[in-house]
Amino acid sequence: MKEADILRQLNHTNIVKFIKIIESETRVFLVMELVNGGQLQEYIEERRKQGIPFTDEEVSTIMRSIFSALQNIHSKDVIHRDLKPGIV
Repeated sequence: MKEADILRQLNHTNIVKFIKIIESETRVFLVMELVNGGQLQEYIEERRKQGIPFTDEEVSTIMRSIFSALQNIHSKDVIHRDLKPGIV
């Protein structure tokens, strides 16, 4: 429930939106926005397999998006403790 309260505060283009909580007798489900396109880790791996390196401009765009989202989170006194390009 604490995580849901934090997620409710976040509103940024680069942060998946929180929609609602669904509770059962034994579980709590956080319903989040559906984001198509996959994870950054998948994109990195696909580019590596194809032998297509990222340009400086592409890396800069990706990093700016990440830093913008982090700045928004930090402005709400929230720290993201598990930042990575994919779910491991």
